[in-house]
Amino acid sequence: MVRCFMPEGCPRIEAISMTLEELETVRLVDLLDLDQEEAAFYMGISRKAFWNDLMDARKKIAAALVYGMGLRIEGGSFVLRGGEGSKDMKEQARQDDMQLMERELTLLRSRLEHLGSKLADLKESDKISKD
Repeated sequence: MVRCFMPEGCPRIEAISMTLEELETVRLVDLLDLDQEEAAFYMGISRKAFWNDLMDARKKIAAALVYGMGLRIEGGSFVLRGGEGSKDMKEQARQDDMQLMERELTLLRSRLEHLGSKLADLKESDKISKD
């Protein structure tokens, strides 16, 4: 599986390559707000390896944005969950996935509440300024 994100007007040859593991570190920490220890545990790697992948991914994303280059997500060394394995392993993976989804849902609800309160404050201040 290869995904490629290219800025408008960027030649296809100008792309920075990022592994799936690096993308996953960014997803877990920056999108799902997991701490590094949780995320490393979820990925089944050491905190040091996780940290290295996360820093590499962030540098690549920053370089792509700053220099207007594409970002190609491909390759890496990983094992997908849900394939061969015992029932216990599959059940544990399912429970881990459910916990992550619940955490993401809680985070999204919190952000929605925050945005709702900001909107209410703006409406209130607009109402006050009209009076």
